[in-house]
Amino acid sequence: SSDLKQLTKLRSLDIRRMDLTSQSGNTLADVLHNLPALTSINLSKNKIGSSGLEIITPALQQCKQLESLKLGAIGLDKEVHSVSPALLSGLTQLQRLSICRNHIGDRGFEQLAPVLQQCSQLRYLDLGGCDLTSDGHSVPLLVTVLLCLPRLEVLTLNCNPVGDKGLEQLSPVLEQCSQLTRLSLWGIGLKSPWSMLIISRLLRQLTSLKILILACNDCGGSIFDEALCAAVKAHPSLELVVLPKSIRQDEVTELRRFAEDPTSTLKYII
Repeated sequence: SSDLKQLTKLRSLDIRRMDLTSQSGNTLADVLHNLPALTSINLSKNKIGSSGLEIITPALQQCKQLESLKLGAIGLDKEVHSVSPALLSGLTQLQRLSICRNHIGDRGFEQLAPVLQQCSQLRYLDLGGCDLTSDGHSVPLLVTVLLCLPRLEVLTLNCNPVGDKGLEQLSPVLEQCSQLTRLSLWGIGLKSPWSMLIISRLLRQLTSLKILILACNDCGGSIFDEALCAAVKAHPSLELVVLPKSIRQDEVTELRRFAEDPTSTLKYII
């Protein structure tokens, strides 16, 4: 840490997978206090937990130029106080935030949502693998959060079992995310064919979207596959689509044929 503290003009700090724990909190806070010029911090895959995060929160708040913060898999859980309301206070430049693979669940997201609502400049948000469901308050809270993020370009909700009900609740606010270029809904528990219609409607609204990921959902295999495929073909900027499993093979074949057309923006169908 003594070497790091000499680098007061350091712009990027990537210390992921360094086996840091909650006991490293004070040392890490000391380091961050001496690096006020940081624009990017990656602490992912260090099990600092909620207690460690609480210790470094005041130091994070001193990084006024911070644009990117990655806290993936740091050991946050469903504790009532796992995320301090002051976590991102004052970080007005923050554009990229990842809290993926922290099993905070619906209870923990109640603590996180007010924090996210402060981040009006966010362009990238990764909440994958946070165990959000449609049974608690997570989806309505996420709706509120997304309404506060008008510049959002990348949204990842992978492996949160919100299901068809959750997608239906989210779809009106997702339609308003006009700057989205990437939407990842990998394995969110979609099973109803009606979800294909909802996604088709989303595609008609999200004209800037370039990447759509729907893998590991089981909502394909019905007459509504045709509606989704038609929306993909009509989209003005889509480049990559990862389709849900069980979608009809004839529709997949048609889309792949469409992607081979040199005039099509669509390049990859998986």
